[in-house]
Amino acid sequence: MVVAVPEVREMVAAARKFVDGELHFSALVGPIALCEWWSRVNGEHSAVHVLAKRWELLVDRTWNEYGQHANSLTVDELRQELLRDIEAWYREPTGT
Repeated sequence: MVVAVPEVREMVAAARKFVDGELHFSALVGPIALCEWWSRVNGEHSAVHVLAKRWELLVDRTWNEYGQHANSLTVDELRQELLRDIEAWYREPTGT
């Protein structure tokens, strides 16, 4: 899937940098929030909104600053989840 929307590209680019160890997971908060807001306000495809909400929750479960999530994630688990989503999102469609 080719993504032409800057907010989506920025969110995915930040996630890739996190997966590669170049960013702390806290650096994902801004790009994810912007993408979630943009997708909701501008009526982007629901898959974009769902992905942004999912990543927002995953980061919050990792941060878990106030213990609000009983099922928190480690940084490595967050990295694995984001990598799985990135690979699925950019998987080339198979021929029929």
